[in-house]
Amino acid sequence: APASIFSNTVLESPDQIKFTNSVNSSVEIPALYSVINLNDFKSKAQKGLDYVSPGSTVTNVKCLRITNWSETISDAFQSYLTYLRKDDITKMSSGYNVETISEKISEFSNGGFIIGKMSWEIRNDHQLKKINSVAVFDSEGNVVFDTELVNFVTNISLPENQISEFEDDNNSPVTSAVIVNQRSGSMTYSYVVEGTFGNVTHYNKVTATAIVPPYITAATNDAFFNSQTTEIISERRNVTNFSPPTDPCIYFGTGGTIANSYSAAVPFSSRVYLSNTNDRFNNGTYQVSGTNGNNWSFTFDFNVSAGPLGLGITPQQTTPDFTLSSPNFSEVRVRNHVYYYLLGNTYRALFYDDGALSINNFNILTGGNAGEVGSVNVVLPMQIAYWSYLVLYSYSNIGVSLNLSNIQYLRGDHIRQPSYNLTSTNYNIPVGQIDTIKARVTNNSQHVKLNGGNISMNVSSLNDRLTLLSPATLPLGEINTSSNKTYNFIVRGNSSGVVTPQVNISSAGWTWPVPPDVVINTIFSIDSNISVGTTGISQTSEALPAEYTISQNYPNPFNPVTGINFSIPKSGFVNITVYDILGKEIKNLVNENLNAGYYKTDFSGNDLPSGAYFYRITAGEFVQIRKMTLLK
Repeated sequence: APASIFSNTVLESPDQIKFTNSVNSSVEIPALYSVINLNDFKSKAQKGLDYVSPGSTVTNVKCLRITNWSETISDAFQSYLTYLRKDDITKMSSGYNVETISEKISEFSNGGFIIGKMSWEIRNDHQLKKINSVAVFDSEGNVVFDTELVNFVTNISLPENQISEFEDDNNSPVTSAVIVNQRSGSMTYSYVVEGTFGNVTHYNKVTATAIVPPYITAATNDAFFNSQTTEIISERRNVTNFSPPTDPCIYFGTGGTIANSYSAAVPFSSRVYLSNTNDRFNNGTYQVSGTNGNNWSFTFDFNVSAGPLGLGITPQQTTPDFTLSSPNFSEVRVRNHVYYYLLGNTYRALFYDDGALSINNFNILTGGNAGEVGSVNVVLPMQIAYWSYLVLYSYSNIGVSLNLSNIQYLRGDHIRQPSYNLTSTNYNIPVGQIDTIKARVTNNSQHVKLNGGNISMNVSSLNDRLTLLSPATLPLGEINTSSNKTYNFIVRGNSSGVVTPQVNISSAGWTWPVPPDVVINTIFSIDSNISVGTTGISQTSEALPAEYTISQNYPNPFNPVTGINFSIPKSGFVNITVYDILGKEIKNLVNENLNAGYYKTDFSGNDLPSGAYFYRITAGEFVQIRKMTLLK
């Protein structure tokens, strides 16, 4: 591979030969030899040589023939410059057109410029190269153009207004969703290549898109992550007549070394990794493909298998220019080998204007650990290079990366499942009394809504103790993330006994991205049994008490239900009534004849404000009042 200015051979184009011949055939004017400044020529040549080949020296600078500007030379020079700038003229983005060449020719023609045929040498401790060129000198004798020096790069610098920015675009197909499974972004980087007689700006921009399936589980077989550059721009801008004829290009990754053979190249690595390290890349045929934008397309496939210690990766092609490696289950590195390819007389794995790079079929599975959302991240470091004088110069380690971060997927087997609660306004319901049983469904997911399906009262669970007055089935509708919704079922006491109501959830689904066939079917029961009776009381023991008693309610304070135990040693009429602090009757709990025994009645303050309340028992000559506190 051409490693330096000494080892390359730049063939002269027919237009350059024509320009040289126009000087050779012109009338020599010996008096002009004293006008030209050979030291200026040598100084400019040495400046370029110091940059492209440090330690080398320009020697033996001579002018072999000199003449004035002529119409013949003008025509030949215009043809030569048009050839030299043909790519810049074709690409409008360079800002260069053929009219600017004519303006420069007119300047030379009218300014008394001199044309000389030059001979000079460049050398170092081991090499010597002789060079013949054609130079243009101004009226002061200083060189303003040379067919060889125009190729020299003298420095690399950054523009005053550096373009180095990342633009992120969330282009998820469902823009209102929390899951963003597709992202696009672009990174630009410009630098100025300074030449002997003019400068040129190398403008580089990479735009990429990455997409991951929005819903992945541990059993998913086709959760393929794909990422591709949708645009690679590597072009010359702000071109002048005498800008160095460089050819910009880029490559991706860090930590590598450009070499003259495949075996000697150390690959440059880019990263594709999962934020949740419990998730993993899995078996599949992974692929890296694309085009370099310069008549080379490629496709490399890799057999990937998950073993006990990590991913095994085997290329399907021999000596692929792109390879894959994996430090662990949750990361795959895309490695490109930048090396000199003898058959093509160029370097592999470089990307030019209109190139493209794709990585496809990276298969993902979820693992253990909590977390509803996982994400994929792509780190694509941009390295820049350029060709000059048939030599590739890398300007790497610029520290600029195209990062597509947080490309999300829902971890389907780790969605926070709903919770359910079934309560009653009263837990002691007299026969004939109407009451409300409330079913509350809480969506605990922070990322997807519950949507669809039905909630139904299991009528058989009422066991004819309660009669359902409202519809047995209600639509669940939509329940937002981290929210709940309550569904009311109206019942009426029908016959005495204990009942445990149950509610069914059927075909409850989720919003995008959960597939429609993932549904919830479940049954849940009331938090405490309901006693249905003529008074709403229950006998707690068949033993006969020795005296009248009424216990302090428990719990106390309470919210909203508390229990009151009492005993009567002989049959008779019993009344228990609740009053507020002003003595207003709130509720009659017991008001009937009871047999001797131990009893319990419940009081619900569900519809009452917090505060102190009193309950009073009257049974025969026994009267007692106790205080209780409702604290919500």
